[in-house]
Amino acid sequence: MYVRINTIYGEKGRTDAAIDYIEGSDRAVVEAAAGNSGLATFVDRDAGLIVAASYWDEPLHSSEAALTKVREGAAAVAGGDLATETYEVAAAVQPAATHPGAPVRVARVQIELARIADAIGFVNDEVLPGLTSHSGLCSAQLLIDRSSGAGLVVTAWRDDAAAEAARAVLDQLRDRAADQAGAKFLRVETYTMIRTSARLGAVQLG
Repeated sequence: MYVRINTIYGEKGRTDAAIDYIEGSDRAVVEAAAGNSGLATFVDRDAGLIVAASYWDEPLHSSEAALTKVREGAAAVAGGDLATETYEVAAAVQPAATHPGAPVRVARVQIELARIADAIGFVNDEVLPGLTSHSGLCSAQLLIDRSSGAGLVVTAWRDDAAAEAARAVLDQLRDRAADQAGAKFLRVETYTMIRTSARLGAVQLG
């Protein structure tokens, strides 16, 4: 499975209008496209950032002309710029439904290219079990660009209290990740879920 991350850097005063646009015409077009496995949208209203993450059985399906048009339309409504990233879903768990308003945490990671397999194993063996030990976890994903070593650890939580309780787990694993998996955590971004239809199931790859 692959995911196309579209980030709109818009004007704060136009954030809600852009969200309405995405959740209206955009979502219907994306979810109806061949090979689509759902769409997740989340927002940082304080920064004017909107993220639309669409999931696909192969990367080419996410680049169709109709999908490009709706992304550009959303950016225009937001009065901002659009940045696009494509990742492989290298590991994932989805123990519970993620409801609108749920906190989303996106940890950006840089992985040594020669140690990507080590990083995936570390996430499967250490990170995901540590996170799923918290009852408030809705989903967790490791997204990787194998050509650059860039990665994202994306988690969604029942509420802010659950997200904060799990922070200690990630803090404990951060130093070990560098030694055991060649993975350096760069920063954590905080968002609020608007809506998701992503069908992650359970993914474990080598």
